[in-house]
Amino acid sequence: MDSFQRHEKMVWESFRKYKKGLGKGDIVTNSVWRECRKRAVLVTGLLISTASVVSLGNTLELLGKIPHSGYSEGLDFYEGFLWNALPQQILKIDPQDGTIVQRYSPASDYSESIKWIAGVLWNLSFSDNGLYRGKLTKSGFQFEKGLSLSEAHGWGIEKVGSELIVTGNFSNKLYFYDLGNLKLKKTLATEGVDLEDLAWDGRRLWTSSYTTQSGKIFSINLKSGKVDEIWQLPDADQCPVIDGIAFDGNSLWITGKECPSIYRVKIPSTRSLSSKNPKK
Repeated sequence: MDSFQRHEKMVWESFRKYKKGLGKGDIVTNSVWRECRKRAVLVTGLLISTASVVSLGNTLELLGKIPHSGYSEGLDFYEGFLWNALPQQILKIDPQDGTIVQRYSPASDYSESIKWIAGVLWNLSFSDNGLYRGKLTKSGFQFEKGLSLSEAHGWGIEKVGSELIVTGNFSNKLYFYDLGNLKLKKTLATEGVDLEDLAWDGRRLWTSSYTTQSGKIFSINLKSGKVDEIWQLPDADQCPVIDGIAFDGNSLWITGKECPSIYRVKIPSTRSLSSKNPKK
């Protein structure tokens, strides 16, 4: 177990200990989760990528931004609204001004990323290795376990064609599941590190890294696993740990951990910083 894995484990243990002290029905808010993370950072003495320097590269064109809660485990865009996964909440957000329209309980104690597909919300978990699917009812989401993942947890999820693509836990791998029978079809090792949320824009699969590429997103070649393009946010130092990318049909929405905004950016049209061994 490396230092970042130990750090994340301590964050989760701090969260569980805090939660045990709450009364039944109490909600662990985003601010509580941030406090648990801060305590874990103090204990471990780690400086995460918030202190890293963004290297030079092409900058995404900003189309707009809205206020954000300041934390994220994943982002999606569905039927005109943004959907943001937090550890203990799933937020429905008005993309016009950032207003939180509704709050929902996720499938497990600690939610990872989410993805809407044909009226069903797929929800990854950090509590276990499950991928859950939920139908929205008047009382909230009714979830059931869809499948067990190959790794301890999944961090990011996206639909490409007839496949569900899921990232792993502190992993460089992408897992491809058949949407029909939910069986694993293939695994792709990538040049990325600690892959976070995923977004497909119709041509490229975008992701980010929990521990590297501060303030940046990059595209993964789904055949070779190579990093094809790297782009940074205009306010990269304000959103160093990107963990939330969504495609609305025309543009990308991006946010992250300790990030004050959700950014709407233009889809990149040219190649930027490439991998060490770019495809010719």
